Amino acid sequence: MKWVFIVLAAVLLLFALLLPIYLLFTQPLPNDSWLVAVRDTSIIYLSLFACVGAILFIVVTGMIALITFMIRDKIVPALEKLDDTAKTVRGTTTFVSESVVSPIIKVAGAAAATRAMVQTLVRRNPPKGSGKE
Repeated sequence: MKWVFIVLAAVLLLFALLLPIYLLFTQPLPNDSWLVAVRDTSIIYLSLFACVGAILFIVVTGMIALITFMIRDKIVPALEKLDDTAKTVRGTTTFVSESVVSPIIKVAGAAAATRAMVQTLVRRNPPKGSGKE
């Protein structure tokens, strides 16, 4: 089906490009003025390109509108879900930080303090002058 459209477009393009040239050489020219024929052919090409440009402008405008609606209908809800997920992750990390990590840090700090205190009490410096310096 795709090839049919490609062939059809190629035939139409070839017809649009060659028709003015065909008419230029086959139509009888008044007073044998080739400049008038070239002018008429140029006007034909100009009008054809203006029509093609207008059609392309309409198609591009339609595509932009379609993309805009797609962004509004599909991407905005996805971004809202992503924002909700980020808020949930932020709440979870806050909960874990307050409920799990803080007590562990406090216990580790208390254990380090106890260990330092025990090491200080167990380690005795020999009295000066006893010869064990």
